[in-house]
Amino acid sequence: MSPIDRRDFVRLNAAALTGAALGPTSLAGGETRIGMRPPTPSANPSPGFYRFDLDDTEITVLSDGYFHFPMDAVKVDDPLEHRAFNVDPERRAEYFRSRLVPAEHTPLQVSPVLIDSGDRRTLIDPGLGIWSESHPTGGRLGPSLEAAGVPPESIDAVILTHAHPDHMWGLLDPQTEAPAFRNAEVLISEREFDFWTSDEAPDALFEAVVETEALLGATRGILEAHDDRVRTIRSDEEVATGIRSIPSPGHTPGHIALGVEGGRHELLIVGDAVVFTHVSFEHPEWQFFHDVDRELAGLTRRRLLDQAATDEMLILGFHFPFPGLGYALRHADAFRWHPAGWNVLS
Repeated sequence: MSPIDRRDFVRLNAAALTGAALGPTSLAGGETRIGMRPPTPSANPSPGFYRFDLDDTEITVLSDGYFHFPMDAVKVDDPLEHRAFNVDPERRAEYFRSRLVPAEHTPLQVSPVLIDSGDRRTLIDPGLGIWSESHPTGGRLGPSLEAAGVPPESIDAVILTHAHPDHMWGLLDPQTEAPAFRNAEVLISEREFDFWTSDEAPDALFEAVVETEALLGATRGILEAHDDRVRTIRSDEEVATGIRSIPSPGHTPGHIALGVEGGRHELLIVGDAVVFTHVSFEHPEWQFFHDVDRELAGLTRRRLLDQAATDEMLILGFHFPFPGLGYALRHADAFRWHPAGWNVLS
């Protein structure tokens, strides 16, 4: 495929997906069931970046903004069912009311992570990118990198926890639709790459996702645009010095979490293995509708949170309230989310 054909392929498939199928939900002026109005997007929804030292490793959490999960993109009508698919409707409604979680929409932060070991810069999950065309409160990674003093061309590697649009479509610049990190290799688990590029994906995604073919076409096109720099990795290996991949299947078949060792401390980057601070910790068995294998995803959540609680690991959540840093504390037969605050590891 020629470079021009490849760009056209990605652009057309992305447009097909981000148009009618994934257009922004109509929220302005609507009241939620608990009497809260959805937030009005500001001109600059990005808080920028948050930087801290993990012993000898510098970690920068970058804001790509936020988006409201487009309920018209999935084959379920109730946002609460989307977040707790296998739970009795009355029980889940009361649960979310008691935690002041809006019922009509699912707001999600988007927080890529930059790991700087001194001689290598590694970006984890570059965010929405071209998907921000239909989510104008997202796509802020470029300005956040600029604010943090990090030129995109200085990034050596991009690691994908998985290949959903909000995690990997940021490989393309939303303004130019060209590769955003021209000097970086792209690392993805072998199982994840095989899933998205094989005949397995359409059947697995069709049950849950509207416009499956458009989603697959755009994702495959983005991978094709980086074909000379994509490197598949195992789901349980040291992928760079101090960074190891941790198998965490369920959300997608080849999803990986990442463990970062800075010396005395360890950071667990969970990707979408743990999506919500309010559900995933207290009820890891409650199913997220968008998980490809919902039962396996629940087992994975519990395993990761148990490991994090046992080892007192700092957790970083891609969709948690910015900057998404905290700890898993044991509570009853599950866990509680404990935000770390702004003085991390002080």
